[in-house]
Amino acid sequence: MIVIPDLVTHRYDPAIGVCPNLCDLSDFEALRVLDRLRRTVRPTLKLDYLARRRATEQWLAEAAGQVLRLPRNGDREGPGYFFLGDFSHLADLSRPASLVVPLSSLPVASITFTLGDSMTVAEQADRRVYSTDEVVALFAAGETVAGFGLSDRGGFQRRFIEVQVWDRMAFGGAVFSGAAPTQG
Repeated sequence: MIVIPDLVTHRYDPAIGVCPNLCDLSDFEALRVLDRLRRTVRPTLKLDYLARRRATEQWLAEAAGQVLRLPRNGDREGPGYFFLGDFSHLADLSRPASLVVPLSSLPVASITFTLGDSMTVAEQADRRVYSTDEVVALFAAGETVAGFGLSDRGGFQRRFIEVQVWDRMAFGGAVFSGAAPTQG
């Protein structure tokens, strides 16, 4: 048995705000953001990133709707992305700030998980989105999650568990407004 951490971490740029979602922007605005990132801190972002991100989010929204038993909603906003565990230690120039909150503070009916980065998972034949109960069961069994990093305190983690927060008001709305939260 592996103990599931009761922390999730969102990395962000305070100038942009917490939990922005590229796919909520128009193509024009999203491409401007990606161009700026390529010029400043992420020169390796592939030219097809936006198309791949949008395809990933379409799959995630459909899969999350099934896992969480949500009604079909083509207008649903994309999720906020978190790491399962404490990933606040390493420097990330494109996302220099961290918001670390208890997993238990998130509404269970509004979060899903992927075993790895969702863009990578979306390209796999056996892609899957998990509910909280399913992830708790995976941790109880241990083997499936044993190879995933749950903190970056010891260094960069190639494999991590991603948490998608579908309720953009999960933090009272203020966190998602673009204002930097108070960190405690």
